[in-house]
Amino acid sequence: MSVTTAAVYLRQSLDVTGEGVAVARQREDCLRLCAEKGWTPSEYLDNDTSATKGKRPGYLRMLDDIRAGTVQAVVAWDLDRLHRRPVELEEFINLADAHRLALATVSGDVDLSTAQGRLVARLKGSVARHEIEHKSDRQKRAAKQLADVGAPKWKTAFGYTDDYQPHPIEAPLVRDAYEALLSGTSLKGIAAGLNANGMTGRTGKPWTHSTVSLFLRAPRNAGLREHNKVIVGPGTWPGLVSEETFRAALADRKST
Repeated sequence: MSVTTAAVYLRQSLDVTGEGVAVARQREDCLRLCAEKGWTPSEYLDNDTSATKGKRPGYLRMLDDIRAGTVQAVVAWDLDRLHRRPVELEEFINLADAHRLALATVSGDVDLSTAQGRLVARLKGSVARHEIEHKSDRQKRAAKQLADVGAPKWKTAFGYTDDYQPHPIEAPLVRDAYEALLSGTSLKGIAAGLNANGMTGRTGKPWTHSTVSLFLRAPRNAGLREHNKVIVGPGTWPGLVSEETFRAALADRKST
């Protein structure tokens, strides 16, 4: 009696806690399914990995093993754990057909060797793709709505407290930096001054001429809200410098 080795594919798009709780639930259900079918499981994991962005090492390794013939079946919690893009699904269907691959999910088996099975897989793939695009549209609309009302899109910034008020120590240093720039002080000199005062950016690293340049270009410092790199109006937080000072500094940097 031949032994069927099943690739148990586990994926979670976002693991906030880093504990892999969702993956653990998938593993439990998938291993139970393997036991019911008498398949020997071999795990392939992509935790905290999107199926629509970047590479999935576990998934790619599984495909290599399918091509090599070391696995004869694939088990996943649902089809959307395997694929979120139709183009990937089509590649998988061709691979499954070439290697007579069995596919089982906790939500139900899908026979990719039949037209009906491929239709089911494609329909589920199309629905998953629609959900992704719909989610993206909602996120873009929400971001635009926040910009329209001037709500901050940043959580922490040098010069401000955590509740978006001018920091009693850092805010005066920001104003001094703009004044120094307009008085002819170099970015390197401004960085040296901040470092001499023991000040660091929110990254905790010493200031450099490049980080000072990026910082002084931020409309946030003048209480202005930016969306898609365009200033759309005033923000709901107080500026550390006036808009006139900010724009004068910006023009000064563009002329040098």
